[in-house]
Amino acid sequence: MKRVQEKAAEAALDKKAPMDAAARKDAKKMQQRRREVEQVVFDKLKGNIKTFVPLFGAGAGQPQDEFFATVDQALFFTNGGPVQSWLNPSGENLTGRLVKAPDVKQLADELYLSVLARRPSAEEAADVAAYLSGENIDRTTAIKELAWAMVTSAEFRFNH
Repeated sequence: MKRVQEKAAEAALDKKAPMDAAARKDAKKMQQRRREVEQVVFDKLKGNIKTFVPLFGAGAGQPQDEFFATVDQALFFTNGGPVQSWLNPSGENLTGRLVKAPDVKQLADELYLSVLARRPSAEEAADVAAYLSGENIDRTTAIKELAWAMVTSAEFRFNH
């Protein structure tokens, strides 16, 4: 599945400089288009480097062979705007797919497989179902909160 950014870059390039059927069959032209798409995606996402490298990269002279979480890192994941915005349901991103999931068991399976690379236990699946069936719960907000909770969990941090 193509990433959202790649799809958006391809759409922008196709609008700006459409390729005809002959060009799409030309391997060199398609390779050039792939490079252009990659450059557009890089240009769009490079602003994140200024945030992530200083926050998560070890300082000069510090070993980078072990993991340790700092208070700044924890606060970033807890309160950081970028993480929250990435979890907004959109198109085919994870929360976008989860919002469309008709079955809570299927939703829990996809959530756990996508974030933690494992299936939920029966208790975890029941917790997801209970949370989503709460009174006065906005399903979209609840799904976003579940995804956020998993991305900020110790299991995710230490395993991924």
